[in-house]
Amino acid sequence: MNQRNFTIKLASVIALVLLCISLRPVHAQQNASLVGVVQDELSGLPGVNVRVKDQNSKGAITDLAGKFRLTNLPTGKSTLVLSFIGYENHEVEVDLTAGETKDLGEVNMKVLVTELDDVVVKGTYFPSQQRALNIKKQSPGIMEVMAADAIGKLPDRNAAEAVQRIQGVSIERDQGEGRYALVRGTPAEWNSTLINGDRLPASDGTSDNSMGTRSVPLDIFPSDMIEYVQLSKAITPDMEGDAIGGSINFITRTAPQNKTFNVSLGGGYNGQAEKPMYSASMLYGDRIGKFGFMVSAAYWNRNWGSDNYEVEYNFSSPDPKEQFAVDNLQLRDYMGQRTTLGLNVGLEYEFNTNHRIFARGVYSDFTDNEIARQHNFYFLENMAEVMTRNGKFTIQLSGGEVGGEHNLGNGWSLDWKASTYLNDMSTDDPKSLPKDERGYPMAFFQQRGVVFDDLVDGYKYLQVDDPSGDPEDDIQPDMQGSLDPQQLVLSQLLSYGIGSREQDVSGQLDIGKKINEKLTLTAGGKYKHKTREGGTPLTIWIPGAFLGIPNSPAPATLADLQTESFPENGGFLQEIGSPYEDILIDQITTKQLRELYTDDVLNQYGMYKISRGEDSPDAATGFYTGKESVVAAYIMGEYSISDQLMLIGGVRNESTTVDYKGKQVTTTLDANGDEVSIIQDVENHKTTNALLPMLHIKYSPQENLNIRAAYTRTFARPNFSDLNPGEVRNDQTRTITKGNVDLNPTYSNNLDLMAEYFFQDVGLLSGGVFYKQITDVIFKDQSILNISGQNYQVIEPKNLESAWLAGFEVGISKRMSFLPGALNGFGVEANYTYTRSELEVPRYEEQGGQVVTLMDKQSLPRQPKNIFNASVYYEKYGLMVRVAANFKGKYIDIIRQEAGPENYRWYDKNLTVDLSAAYSITKSLRFFLELNNLTNAPLRYYHGVSERPEQVEYYSVRGQAGLRFNLF
Repeated sequence: MNQRNFTIKLASVIALVLLCISLRPVHAQQNASLVGVVQDELSGLPGVNVRVKDQNSKGAITDLAGKFRLTNLPTGKSTLVLSFIGYENHEVEVDLTAGETKDLGEVNMKVLVTELDDVVVKGTYFPSQQRALNIKKQSPGIMEVMAADAIGKLPDRNAAEAVQRIQGVSIERDQGEGRYALVRGTPAEWNSTLINGDRLPASDGTSDNSMGTRSVPLDIFPSDMIEYVQLSKAITPDMEGDAIGGSINFITRTAPQNKTFNVSLGGGYNGQAEKPMYSASMLYGDRIGKFGFMVSAAYWNRNWGSDNYEVEYNFSSPDPKEQFAVDNLQLRDYMGQRTTLGLNVGLEYEFNTNHRIFARGVYSDFTDNEIARQHNFYFLENMAEVMTRNGKFTIQLSGGEVGGEHNLGNGWSLDWKASTYLNDMSTDDPKSLPKDERGYPMAFFQQRGVVFDDLVDGYKYLQVDDPSGDPEDDIQPDMQGSLDPQQLVLSQLLSYGIGSREQDVSGQLDIGKKINEKLTLTAGGKYKHKTREGGTPLTIWIPGAFLGIPNSPAPATLADLQTESFPENGGFLQEIGSPYEDILIDQITTKQLRELYTDDVLNQYGMYKISRGEDSPDAATGFYTGKESVVAAYIMGEYSISDQLMLIGGVRNESTTVDYKGKQVTTTLDANGDEVSIIQDVENHKTTNALLPMLHIKYSPQENLNIRAAYTRTFARPNFSDLNPGEVRNDQTRTITKGNVDLNPTYSNNLDLMAEYFFQDVGLLSGGVFYKQITDVIFKDQSILNISGQNYQVIEPKNLESAWLAGFEVGISKRMSFLPGALNGFGVEANYTYTRSELEVPRYEEQGGQVVTLMDKQSLPRQPKNIFNASVYYEKYGLMVRVAANFKGKYIDIIRQEAGPENYRWYDKNLTVDLSAAYSITKSLRFFLELNNLTNAPLRYYHGVSERPEQVEYYSVRGQAGLRFNLF
């Protein structure tokens, strides 16, 4: 309550200050205006400072297309001064009359540093870096920027891998490819992912961390479709407020100022899959009179592979001596083919210099066809298992927007936009099954009665926990004998469906008024309606003989079916000496796997079907539908106290209403002792309100120096899976698992201080500190509830009281232009972010018949302390070579509340090194080379301590080479 009162009071103060300033007398001014486009030989220049000479208060900043507008200018002759990092200051003489809006047309600027003239050619990194740094310099808030050409100079083929180079950003990977972005160590769902200012709808991923979250998988978005990436670390009131870590805005390509036609073709190889990959992209844009258009397309087809071993522990055992015993060892080989198709269209029509309308459309199709072959060894059950699965999932993103920008005169402006985006994820295999039974097919073969050696009192231990002190490498199964295809019996078939569908429809209106030369006010509103559907249907086939069904045929064995050699791909887990080559056996072919799901084969082996869909007690709670409506409004002011000091402040309010429908399942025992389940429909409704005051101070004591301070209040809405009203109550096991629609959003009060020094020869030195006071952190609580004298374990998402996160970041980008001759083509970019956090998680224990609450202090999940990026590059004489390293430190991945901190799942530190190179054969033709994961860094998770691995995965090196044609 105190915090809410604080925010209300602060918002009131900011609003009062803005109101008082706006009511100051405004002196009569002349009504002459000036518009134009600033560009170089390549395209428009964003972030150019346009000022009237000797009247610094009269000025403007060019937008992303290089356009500017100056209003309320004095009549008569005056001089414009244009400044841009790395370019010569440019002066333009103008002569204005009252009431006139003069169009200067195209104003050209020239590069300042003559030593770098030979690198400023079409398609190199230098001009892209200039644009990005100037946008950052002129931004009202704390922002990082990457431009299209910079993305193209790094070996990053999707949006996630592109943003990992930004200061303070780390990513989570899937099969070696970047998928989710994390800003300043905050969880992915605490960051807002936008496309042209609108938050993208989410889709479920394929891991426990991503199911039902608001995270957007960025590997579905080709980097070739991106014009700019803007990461706002301290947002302003005109931006969507659900961004505790930051707001990542992908700006898609739009109509260029001049005719542009680019084509790129590439081909390469994946070392782990030992198969090829190839890519192609095209961009064409032009202007015909007042109409401008752009069409781009990108296609990426790559084979991928990974070798993996995973270890599961018996941490749920009540006996502490057995908690670190190995329950099972899994050996996994993955092979797959991924395709990404992206299409982007941008249209605009300028009626005149005051009115413009535009439309943008995007489509992305990401398909992953995966084959996994697995050996499992269950030490506590004396069983071995072979599993094969082959299926594909597809994520499709589609949508677009229409809008307009209008200058109404006398300092008034009006912008509007309507948009809709759809994200749809589905699985659809095998085709022999009915549509509602398709999903991700899996076949399991079990060999029972396996005898394992090297056990201690019947348990398997790793060296770090082995009570016998055995120094032997005990990650081995140590079987007596070997796996036998005639004893490996088909135990079950699965078809596991993963699906979600989310669509956003929104509209927004922004009205601006330039009160005087010092003050501009902007106000606006936005309405968004979201629909969400999710479900995980599961169909199981089990041999009738296993179920005791009379006269059932004998189950199939692996020896009865078509098999193929285990795909070692140059040696399974050769990075650790290929220790399992004598254990691996042939497995069924993917063709045979699909044939198992035909009626003839299912009948031949007496497979009995069990459906677990929306009407099944086992799966009903996984199905839900939801609607979410957001009404947002804001007011923001930009006030120049002097030429060096600016205040940007205001308040945003977002009201969110959610309506969810799900299933409640209650399982009890009847008079005969049999389980009886009752399924009921449940609905929940809730409205929350987020009042978000914000204040930024921008101080520029020198032309190339910014000192920024900001207070912002932001929030993160609960994940969809947490809001799901579904509930499962089992009176036999005395457990209750449910969602919680009454969850509050997570709120954060953010303080930022940042200094930025921009080198004139294009570069940056920056540093800053940040602090976040966080309330209502959402976590999976496991508590004990007494019902009618019986204790039930309740698993339910709840809000914690408070947490904090703090850190600092430093970065440098510097060209060695001071070196002589050819050496001045060298440059370096490096940034480092340190983050610490703390929250208290309750843990419940029964002691002497009483439930005792213990509090465990820990860092936020998925929050690394250390992140750094470093790259060394050379760019001169048409040659560009860049070696880039990315490091992410260890962090807690999963909190196992019931088992305590010694059993948490940790992500281990990771360092990857990539290389990219390009050579401009001519001004229009460039050769490129991209190599990823040069050090073959593994993905690694561990259990409590580093010596106790949970998952280790290797991807090998991948890369491609090709040509880029810039025809116009």
